[in-house]
Amino acid sequence: MDKTAKDNVRSGALAAACAGFVAIPILGPLLGKGEQTRRYDTAITPPDYAFAVWAPIFAGCVASTVAQCLPGERHGTVSRRTGWPLAGAYAVNAGWSLAAQSDRFQWTPILLPTATACAAVGYARLQRLPTTARYPRSKSVPTPSRAAAVTSVSTGLLLGWTVLASAVNIAAGALLAGADQTSPRTVAISAAGVLVVSGAVVTTIAASDRGWLPLAAASGWGLATTAATTGRPRRIRAAAALGAAGMAATVLRKSLRA
Repeated sequence: MDKTAKDNVRSGALAAACAGFVAIPILGPLLGKGEQTRRYDTAITPPDYAFAVWAPIFAGCVASTVAQCLPGERHGTVSRRTGWPLAGAYAVNAGWSLAAQSDRFQWTPILLPTATACAAVGYARLQRLPTTARYPRSKSVPTPSRAAAVTSVSTGLLLGWTVLASAVNIAAGALLAGADQTSPRTVAISAAGVLVVSGAVVTTIAASDRGWLPLAAASGWGLATTAATTGRPRRIRAAAALGAAGMAATVLRKSLRA
């Protein structure tokens, strides 16, 4: 199979995965009972209104997919480096939604971290792209790629939210296995998990050349809303607030250096 054929296959897989990623969570509540996540509420789950973040995530991922599948971009560097990891992230996220809608929550602590890992691969590959990229067949001055710009935003948003959601799903898996949500041990482990994830995101923001602001926005939103939820344990709220503050400080430092 030549490169052009491979590009077409990849673009088709990306488009199909993105369609499932967006459609399944939206159509599920209309056709069935939707994602029954409330029964496994955890000490670190953000409040309901925080999940509005999925609107810009879905919109960004659709825009990124369209950009990568256009005839002028599907053979470009951005599409070739990030298309398959993002297709994997979208497909596994769709699988997570199906599991959550069919009460197969034993799979969610595996599926969402896997989807997050795929998004992280795509995000890491974006960092290694040159600051400018030629459009295919262009032999003139390099032009900033539209696909690179929109993919950086959408992948940053997706990774920023799902890395927190992965921690929530792991915590939900512990509850499914019999852990007590309100026990001091569970709360302490959950707070430590929030700090570990926050530290990883802060480190990633600091080391990133592109997509770091959407990454910080999505993760910071989840942490800030959790910190503001009065019904959560104080230790959880403090850990979430510390994580959000660390991201804000890192973003400010990078912005001042720019």
